[in-house]
Amino acid sequence: MNANHTAPDKDTVLIVDSSPNSIRILNAILGEEYRVIFSTTGATAKVLAKSESPKLILMDIELPDIDGFKLCQYFKTEPETKDVPVILITEHSEDEGREMGLRIGCADYISKPVSPAEVKLRIYNQLRIRRNEELIMQRALYDSLTGLANRNLTLDRLRYAIAHDLRRGLMTGVMLVDLDNFKIINDTLSHDVGDQVLIELSRRIVKTVREIDTVGRVSGDEFLIVLPGLHQTENACQIASKLRKAINKPVEIAGGGEVHVTVSIGISLCPLDSDDFKRLFGNADVAKHQAKEGGKDSYRLFTSEMNDNAHRRLRLEYHLVWALSRGEFSVVYQPLYDLKTNRISGAEALLRWTNEELGIVSPAEFIPIAEQSNLIYEIGKFALDTAMGDFAKLQNCGGDLLHLAVNISPQQVRQPHFIEDFMKIMDKHSFEPERLELEVTEGLLLSNQPNVREMLNRLHDLGTALSMDDFGTGYSSLSYLLQFPFDALKIDREFVDGITDVELNEALATAVISMAQGLKMKTVAEGVETEEQLEMLKSKGCDLAQGFYLSRPLDIKSLKALLGDSENESTTSEENAKNARAT
Repeated sequence: MNANHTAPDKDTVLIVDSSPNSIRILNAILGEEYRVIFSTTGATAKVLAKSESPKLILMDIELPDIDGFKLCQYFKTEPETKDVPVILITEHSEDEGREMGLRIGCADYISKPVSPAEVKLRIYNQLRIRRNEELIMQRALYDSLTGLANRNLTLDRLRYAIAHDLRRGLMTGVMLVDLDNFKIINDTLSHDVGDQVLIELSRRIVKTVREIDTVGRVSGDEFLIVLPGLHQTENACQIASKLRKAINKPVEIAGGGEVHVTVSIGISLCPLDSDDFKRLFGNADVAKHQAKEGGKDSYRLFTSEMNDNAHRRLRLEYHLVWALSRGEFSVVYQPLYDLKTNRISGAEALLRWTNEELGIVSPAEFIPIAEQSNLIYEIGKFALDTAMGDFAKLQNCGGDLLHLAVNISPQQVRQPHFIEDFMKIMDKHSFEPERLELEVTEGLLLSNQPNVREMLNRLHDLGTALSMDDFGTGYSSLSYLLQFPFDALKIDREFVDGITDVELNEALATAVISMAQGLKMKTVAEGVETEEQLEMLKSKGCDLAQGFYLSRPLDIKSLKALLGDSENESTTSEENAKNARAT
């Protein structure tokens, strides 16, 4: 046994021939183009084929210790060599010998005496075929950008790991890793930067997990990790914690600059959650969504309650698609009381959904789903159209037209036709823009998209008032007051609740009201539930208030009745409140 020591990047060819003279001839023919190794026996050839990983085996069928056809059959059944092409060298020219070789899996054959040109051509063709097969396999099973296993290969390895671990009494972990807000990187910094980030994070993930784990890229910004051989749940949690720390480190971008990325991770375990690989993948996806909804940059273990929530969400999504066409939505109005005049000066429009199967569905439950499924735009148009129609000629007891406050979703404002559709609805009902107040949350402003600022300025230029809803619950609310044309602040119910007995809440509410007055903005307190809260807000100079103490949300008929009961101008807001609570 010997080898022709050539450059390591050359393909290795194993020659198996009992004749030293034949080996010398074949080595002379192939030595310049290939790394040639050789064996004169079948036994040695078996060892070399596994240890040297040749790209092709060129073999004489006449061997001293084994029949060449049997040795070829051995190579075709062993995992390490089953895909290596074998070319047989034979003196048999009859069809029977050729047919036998092809039947047992040999790729080609060469008849003695060998021709140098034929040997080179046959080997070249087989290696070219093999390279094409490897390329096709690479594209079919691996991600072209990161080189990681793709979805199909990762799920196949998951299925194998589950079967193997169940036999050994161990757990298999499934970890779904989703990059938070990755779309913003692509949209603002370019897809080239996004690709750099993906490649770097792929490298970090592979470096962080164990060697036995499989890391696959299953979608644009999502990775699936198979964790075989776990002894306890904590093992998966430890890996997830390490991953978060590794990914949270800044990613340096070619050309300068850094990108900071966080991840949401969902984990499911076999056999605790399921022993079906598809269900485990789905459970990890559910847990990942829980991590995102919980604030992102975290991991969650799957629980059965999550599964119930996921089924509930699917039912909501299904019915929500048809809710608008079936007339299941309605709008109710919570009166806004002017704390200086003690009169109803307007109302906030609130969307309600009642489904025959689901019953009454809370806005806190269906609004986020509508936003994520892009249904919110049409639903929002319905709310605006209904509310403007109901309020077109609505007056309070003093004969003043009531103002209308309507929440608008970030997804509505980001639509290019929002202003046009908004103006059509106003024209339809001859609704003066000065009577309308649009409430936005900090989530809209956090998007930092140029068209958001333009849209809000255009709305304000039309004459509509802009109000920041839930003021004080975000991180940067104060800075936005100086960047956007707000006319009013809504004091979050968290501050109002306990304002009379929690010193800090009173101080915060006082600070908000004073700040708004300094910026020439109105203040609206929501969630007023006691007389003491109302009196405290009045003493601080708050302009408007709403809440169950004053009135619950009312349908338009009940609201008109409440307004009709107030024809006597001496009626106080507290008396109106008693009537509303009794309704």
